[in-house]
Amino acid sequence: MGDAAVLRVDEDGFFCLVAPDAYRGFVDEDWEFDQLLTHFVAQMNAGSLFVAYPGPDDADAVVVADAGVEDSVSREAAGVMHVGPGGLWSTDYTQLTMAAQFDDEGPTAPDSIRLPVAEGWHRVCLRQADGDSRYTLTISPSGDEGRAQLSAVPWFS
Repeated sequence: MGDAAVLRVDEDGFFCLVAPDAYRGFVDEDWEFDQLLTHFVAQMNAGSLFVAYPGPDDADAVVVADAGVEDSVSREAAGVMHVGPGGLWSTDYTQLTMAAQFDDEGPTAPDSIRLPVAEGWHRVCLRQADGDSRYTLTISPSGDEGRAQLSAVPWFS
């Protein structure tokens, strides 16, 4: 990963990464929001999705960096993902809701961005430095052992 890539928090306030090989998107044709959040958490715990909620008004750019934020961090969300041959993609909440409603819809859209990440297990970490509206995303090789199970979408309350 290099320091050049810049991603965005989507218009709904979510930051989403997906490994489409393993992601199971369909929930129900008439899903409810609580069902969707529960589904996101299950997919994050399975290693196929990473979602955090910086909020629509609280985020600027997300910079992909080789190293983490060195300043004091005001908040951090982390997860472990398994990247397959289909890669790791930056997607958005809208596309994930489409995949949740239609069983033939995938988790990426034409404007999704494929990140240059090798196959295997990776730790993803989204951090915000104190007093900064930008976020830093780091992606580093990792094992799947010892990963914490999430109970909610980070920062969504």
